[in-house]
Amino acid sequence: MKKRFAGESLTGISAGLIIDRIISICLFFLFAVVPLIINPFAFDYWYKPKIDSVYALLAVLCIAAVARAIVLRKPPAIKGNLLTIPLIAYGIASILSAWASINPKLSIHGDMFREEGIFTILSYGALTFVFASMVETEKQAHNLIKGLLVTAFLVSLYAIIQYLGFNPTEHFIPLLRGVENRPGSTIGNPNFLGKFLVLILPLYIVYYAAAVRRREKYLLLTGCAISFCALILTFTRASWFSFACSVMLLAMLLRGKIAWSKQKELFIITGILIAVAMSWEAQSLLKKPVADGKVTPTVISKIERILDPGTGDVSARLYLWNMAISLIKERPLLGYGPDTHAIAMEKFNLEYARRFKCSGLIDRAHNNYLDMAISQGLIGLFAYLTIIATFLALLVKSMRAEQNPSRKIIYCGFIAAFFGYLLNDCFIFSVVSVSPAFWALMGIIIAVNRAATK
Repeated sequence: MKKRFAGESLTGISAGLIIDRIISICLFFLFAVVPLIINPFAFDYWYKPKIDSVYALLAVLCIAAVARAIVLRKPPAIKGNLLTIPLIAYGIASILSAWASINPKLSIHGDMFREEGIFTILSYGALTFVFASMVETEKQAHNLIKGLLVTAFLVSLYAIIQYLGFNPTEHFIPLLRGVENRPGSTIGNPNFLGKFLVLILPLYIVYYAAAVRRREKYLLLTGCAISFCALILTFTRASWFSFACSVMLLAMLLRGKIAWSKQKELFIITGILIAVAMSWEAQSLLKKPVADGKVTPTVISKIERILDPGTGDVSARLYLWNMAISLIKERPLLGYGPDTHAIAMEKFNLEYARRFKCSGLIDRAHNNYLDMAISQGLIGLFAYLTIIATFLALLVKSMRAEQNPSRKIIYCGFIAAFFGYLLNDCFIFSVVSVSPAFWALMGIIIAVNRAATK
């Protein structure tokens, strides 16, 4: 009888180890592998493969969590997650918006070019909750973040390869290729790639500052340099501006928190990055159009376009924002429904094309907060901003209370990364190739905070 009981205990332990391993692998794939996923044999290379992977991995995680709770009597760590109630409120607001949608079918399944229907929106909130409750140790959390840094390096390296003319995953539809030589890598679009890198680059910097081993420092410095090059090559002015602001904030946060020797290292890194930017600009000024006729932009030319009334860059954006506000006034509470922007904004297409001499359909206001108010109403926007405000308050409080110097440095990087990302959202919108990493990172930081305060 004793042997049988011992065998049963051993079986339970083995099953528990297998379940824990499945959970760890799924968390890693959700956070660090999804940004790399593409399907070159499909109509949509980038967005649908990623969000379908998120759905599948979340389903496996839910099953594994139930199994672990039954086998090991170890439910997810929900206690202490201040975002639980705001996340539930955001989910309810999104469901109500889909129920009141001008096109319920579209709000449920999502636009085929955006894939941000109600299931996608709910999966975003689920990512924060899952990572906050299933990441168990501080070491696991930091390993996940370092995995994302490796992913950012690979994404950036491929972006540079694309810029140099080798682009095997370029979409077969000519109209989607654009007229400028701007890489989108596995993220799918240069603007989205810039948004992704704005979130990642401050993490490279603080992990470098906190690193002790020389080999790790060199790897982080290499990843930072390659990712910074890719950020430049996106020629996305909003991302440049947002990253610059996040770096200035990071410098203010780190002041007095790190030794002078490390400050000098960061000054050197900043100088290297500026030199890299100048080098890319110098070679871009001399570079001719690539073989397929695309124009190679330059940093100077992109900045000049901001002040050129003939291009419509600023005036077009202001026009979209003004039209977005008029739409919000028509359906202020619940909005038009998730992913119904193209239908809601359809009446502005002709005037926009005439005024700014461009073709194409308007399907976003290029301001995530206005876009959210259009699709999910002011109630949904308020719920989202509550999540963000609660999270940032927790982050700042944790940074101030932290006594460990390395942890304090990393908290400063988290604050700078989210500040840059949220600032960038004033000029762009949510996309399934970037948003999962943002929502999951919130959950990981909550898990870090919980583990550090035990």
